[in-house]
This record gives sequence, structure tokens and C-alpha cells, in this order.
Amino acid sequence: MKKYIIFLCLTLLLTINMLPLMAQSDPSYFQKIKDANGNEQLLGACSRIALQQAPFVNWFQPNYDSYVVDSATCKFVEPLLKNKKITIFLGTWCGDSKREVPRILKMLDCCNFPAGQLQLIMVSNIDSSYKQSPTHEEWGRNIVRVPTIIIEEGGRESGRIVEYPVISLEKDLLAILRNNKYIPNYSSQRVVAD
Repeated sequence: MKKYIIFLCLTLLLTINMLPLMAQSDPSYFQKIKDANGNEQLLGACSRIALQQAPFVNWFQPNYDSYVVDSATCKFVEPLLKNKKITIFLGTWCGDSKREVPRILKMLDCCNFPAGQLQLIMVSNIDSSYKQSPTHEEWGRNIVRVPTIIIEEGGRESGRIVEYPVISLEKDLLAILRNNKYIPNYSSQRVVAD
């Protein structure tokens, strides 16, 4: 009986210590599906660890490794990220997401942004559920193009980067965090010169 109790306690202790790692590496509501062409997609809330697995690592890692972070600008960005939450809506099928998401994650790594304040939401490209996630985190968020990077504080959106940065990821994020006038791509407010 003593051995059974000791075994149970050790199992419980090990499980409690593994919970943060398990939560970070395997959110409970993401799906892996194949599209009509047989290509794998991720759908729903996911951790970046899923992007570092085959077949997604084939585009994630080269784009992460090759991006040169503007560390001079990141020095100004890092302190402004305190108490912020960042949600990234992306498609593992989308060329812009494949390019920009590894870059923003590398930049956030440079800024020591806590993983617990970052949420990745994978959306579909299937006609019946286009740019939707299985649990519909996109509802009411005006997700028209991906990636859409939303910066929030206290549950309120501070700004967003849509599809690709206007100037650079670092400078666009700094403008949002400083509450400068920043208008993302595809905004009805953006003025295009003739």
C-alpha cells in the first residue's frame, strides 16, 4: 500500500510539473486536416511548436532563420510590450502567413515576449469555412486577410498589422505600441497616392 501511495504521489507530482509544458505544446482544440489537394493544414488555437513539426517546419524554420531582426528598434519595442497580448490569425496554407509569422515570432523572441501572452489561431482556406477556425475566435474580429496580428491591452485592441507590414514589423509594432497614427494595409482609412 505504501508503494502504491508513493507511486501515486510521484505520478501526481510529475503530472503537475508537466502541465505548463503540455499546455504550451498541445492546445486542446487544434485540428490537423488535409485540404482538397492533400496538403496538411492546422486549424484552431495552436502553439508555435506545431509549426516546428513536419510538414510546416519546411517553411517555418527557413523563414525564421533567415529573418534579420531590427534589434535597434526592438530595444524600444520590448518595454512597451509589457501587459500586451498578441493574437495572430494565420493560415498554414497562406504564402503571406508562411513569410510573416516566422518573422514576427523571431522579432518577439528578440523582445523576450512571454509565450503566455501570444495566441496563434489557424484558419481554413476551405470554401465553407474560409478564414474561420473551428471554435470561431475570428468572429467579430474582422479577419479578412491573413496573417492578421492583433495587439491588445486590457481586452481592447490597440492596433493590428494586416497581411504584411507597412514599413517593417518592428517599426509598425513600435508605432502601434506608441499609439502613433498607424493605418494597416487594406484599411478603409488608408489613402493610396495616384
